[in-house]
Amino acid sequence: MTTCLRRRRFLLAAAAAGLAPRLLHAMVPPAAAGNDGGSIAVCLGSGALHGFAHIGAIRAFERLGLQPDVITGTSVGAIAGVLWAAGFDADRIETLSHDRSWRESSGLRLPGLGIGKLDGLRDLIDRQLAGRPIETLPTRFAALATDLDSGLPVVLDHGPAGPAVAASASVPIRYEPVRIGGRRLIDGALSAPVPVDAARALGADFVIALDVAYRPYEEPISGISDVAFQMFHIMVNRLIEEQIKRADFAISLDVHQIMSAENGLPALIDAGEAAVRRRWPELRSSLAAAGIALAGS
Repeated sequence: MTTCLRRRRFLLAAAAAGLAPRLLHAMVPPAAAGNDGGSIAVCLGSGALHGFAHIGAIRAFERLGLQPDVITGTSVGAIAGVLWAAGFDADRIETLSHDRSWRESSGLRLPGLGIGKLDGLRDLIDRQLAGRPIETLPTRFAALATDLDSGLPVVLDHGPAGPAVAASASVPIRYEPVRIGGRRLIDGALSAPVPVDAARALGADFVIALDVAYRPYEEPISGISDVAFQMFHIMVNRLIEEQIKRADFAISLDVHQIMSAENGLPALIDAGEAAVRRRWPELRSSLAAAGIALAGS
């Protein structure tokens, strides 16, 4: 399958132009500070297959001794993030990333507001977490979704983890919206592709943003469908630019060409780890300047 075709399975041309990057703040207590001097959040952004880089970033943080107090994630970032928040290490997350059962839609059905459903992803997450609700996870976590009817971001930081993650990853048209609390929720990338504001809402003092999105310049535009996908990427990247300004430290990766190469997915993981290690001295200096010492250091 070509890179372009892979991308089209994950991203739809139905970009909701004009969505304002406003956050529907949850009324939640502040995160408990596990690191001396303040709480640290890691925000894992959207990016479909690019999200394999998050596994490498998690591995680097583990090996370098950074354990966040808060984790937020959008779309693929929510998948990796909820497992990390549940206490899974990078090796286990990588093993689960090869489970393709969640990609199956739930049997023959007439499409309603989407071609398929993410019941498989929902069930995989709930099975791995043994049905634990989000608020009971060892690390504070929130998934970001978008309200289909209002266009607003929605912070999902309590209740069953499976539906929250499925909602965050429900690409419009490709998948049915997920109903939670009376709302029809779709892909969080349409409103909060790098969920910095959610981390602030959960009480984080220092926010680290990881951006692995597709970039508008990564593939040539040769047809009308490419123009539609380009519209989506332009919108998402403009939102990201605005959102990561509110982070204390941002790591942005351009990994599309790595994914296109042979053995691309393992290379994406390696790229995520290398990016964190490369920026580690700068990140430690930023934490020190903010008066935050890593737990155990």
